[in-house]
Amino acid sequence: MKKILIFLPLVFTLVYTFMVYNWAPALDGFIPNPGSDVSSLNSQSNSNRKTPIVIAVEKAGPAVANISTERLITQRHVDPFFGSRSELFERFFEDFFGQHQRQMVERPLGSGVIIDEDGYIVTNEHVISRASKIKVRLSDGRDFEATMISSDPISDLAILKINSPTPLPYVKMGTSKDLMIGETVIALGNPFGLENSVTTGVLSAKNRMVTFNSEYGDIKYDNLIQTDALINPGNSGGPLLNIDGELIGINAAIVNQAQGIGFAIPVDKVRETLIKLFNFRELNKIWFGAQVEEQQGDISKGIIVTSVEPDSPAHKAKIKAGDYITKIDSKDISDILDFEKYILKKNAGDKLHIYVNRGGSRIKLTVTLEKAPLPSIEKLALRKLGFYVQDLTPQLAKQLNLWWIKSGVLIADIEENSPAARIGIKPGHVLVAVGQYRINNIEELGALLKLMQKGDIWEIGIVWSDRYGEHQGYARIKVR
Repeated sequence: MKKILIFLPLVFTLVYTFMVYNWAPALDGFIPNPGSDVSSLNSQSNSNRKTPIVIAVEKAGPAVANISTERLITQRHVDPFFGSRSELFERFFEDFFGQHQRQMVERPLGSGVIIDEDGYIVTNEHVISRASKIKVRLSDGRDFEATMISSDPISDLAILKINSPTPLPYVKMGTSKDLMIGETVIALGNPFGLENSVTTGVLSAKNRMVTFNSEYGDIKYDNLIQTDALINPGNSGGPLLNIDGELIGINAAIVNQAQGIGFAIPVDKVRETLIKLFNFRELNKIWFGAQVEEQQGDISKGIIVTSVEPDSPAHKAKIKAGDYITKIDSKDISDILDFEKYILKKNAGDKLHIYVNRGGSRIKLTVTLEKAPLPSIEKLALRKLGFYVQDLTPQLAKQLNLWWIKSGVLIADIEENSPAARIGIKPGHVLVAVGQYRINNIEELGALLKLMQKGDIWEIGIVWSDRYGEHQGYARIKVR
């Protein structure tokens, strides 16, 4: 019996060794084969950790922008434009300029999202309002100085542009038509300046109407998406994604008194606003001359031409209503945003190769862009005084750091050797008075332009802003 007990450990050792070396394949996943690489187990573990949320963030994260702005707030002061101030204008400018203010620079933080490889960024208007300089940092550490393209304070949306030598990462736009209560959503941004932060939650509700107080007055939102994903200060302007990594909203606001309640502007409303903000005719005064609409369903059909203006570039190129524009030069056109963004980069005189589908046939046409024709009042201002004018909108006033001006006529450009050029008026000046009359819009200016005769001398009141502060003055201009 003792002999048997002595040999038992040796027997067990031999049996175990035989099982490990001969049955290891059958035990894979339970007993690691001695000497084998355990990276396969780690790979399996990693694949389980790489959830749809991780994949969505990896897709969209590089397109999230950290936005910082500098706002120059300077004292308002009297800065005569030409000569001594008349009593009339002294009283007039008292309505605009009150107590002196201290000069300071703020650097608030917000977020944005790149929507195409050319570097167009969507953010909230309140993030960049009154900014004198806008800086953007991407998740890879690259820094850019951004240019304001256009903004809409009513929708609280703005478009910025950064220039990169290489195509930029961007987020694909989804739709808000099929949003489901309870579906997973992901909020990306830079809360409290903490870059590249991610929060998750569910879509809590749709079509919310909310009013928030801000330093610029009440901002009213309607048809908002409500989510319990944490949205903190600094998340504003960043993307709200679905589980597929598609943009379904722009983070807009939070309820300070409650936790787990955040709001985003739905992406379909964002697209609708962007179509207005990318209007190349208004921004660059470029004339194409055709009205277009998107078609539901197959986007490969392009956009349909609904009407063509007489004697316009499109008319001269023989584009017709009913044509489907599918491509411009080498750029495929699937929606109106593609169409407007491409033409926005062009200037008057540029030639575009337009590919249209007409009755099943593919036709190539050449359009030469022109300067947009001026309405009658604008023509009169150019002919008599030598400047191009447009109404001063609230968003233009903020861009010019003249947010306190409620109305007026913006001098957009100056004709060389004109009466306006000779007295030193510059683009960006705002016309607020002519003679003894307050000027609120182009129509009021037009009524006075009709009274002006060649050789007349009129006093005009002007306000403007530059890096030295906000200024006001008056000048005497001779009508030609």
